[in-house]
Amino acid sequence: MVGIEISDIAYNIAKNYDSKTQFILGSILEMPFNDDFYDAIYCYNTLHLFLKEDRIKILEICYKQLRANGFVFFTVFSEKEKSFGKGKEIEKNTFESKPGRPAHYFSEQDLIEHFKDYLIVETGILEDQEQHGEIGLHTHTLRYIFAQKKERIQ
Repeated sequence: MVGIEISDIAYNIAKNYDSKTQFILGSILEMPFNDDFYDAIYCYNTLHLFLKEDRIKILEICYKQLRANGFVFFTVFSEKEKSFGKGKEIEKNTFESKPGRPAHYFSEQDLIEHFKDYLIVETGILEDQEQHGEIGLHTHTLRYIFAQKKERIQ
């Protein structure tokens, strides 16, 4: 298994916790990928942190790194999140809660459109509780998508 993490802190925690996984420190947008191909890609609460152009690049990178018929499972913020619509709107359904920190909120149709190169197996909503420090326990309303790589018709 391979994990990619941009945060130094999370990278070090992961490396110390799991010695069986190869962890790479850096952004997926800057990875020098080679001919390694993966059966599956799992991406939890990351895709929504990028602007549309980079979201599309990330999905293209994932598509290229998957073996034929490989699977992806992504979770993202939904438009049902309590923070939806808060902050400055910088793209459609993308808001900055803090300067330089975008968050995109996906509707089901938007999520399906982002994964148009995949065969959609299942989409849905899930709730995930997360500790937000001084604010306390918070429940996120996330969308998920489980999809399979389909070969593009040229």
